Amino acid sequence: MKRFAVRDYFDEEYNEFIIGTRATGKHTVYLVFGEVREGERQPVAPNGHDEILFLLSGRAVLEGGGTRAELNKEDAVSMEPDERFTLTALTDCAYVVAGAHPPGHGH
Repeated sequence: MKRFAVRDYFDEEYNEFIIGTRATGKHTVYLVFGEVREGERQPVAPNGHDEILFLLSGRAVLEGGGTRAELNKEDAVSMEPDERFTLTALTDCAYVVAGAHPPGHGH
């Protein structure tokens, strides 16, 4: 078991806290924590990974590729590796993204 202080892993490029390869030393799974203030937008793109976004708190809209989903606290969505979305916070939000590398994925 390895314990992480999530806020020690802020990634400026993505504006999220990422427990991934840098923290675990592994390249198979990762966890992302993000916060978005009311009215702000956050890009969400699996970039070749299988991901599930879980809205911990708040209300938001996830849009992309002709899809629009309103999310409420404790809603979750599964995203395909090639999809790209924008998360717009309708209220202050916190979310977690859990992801994994599908077979054959490399970068």
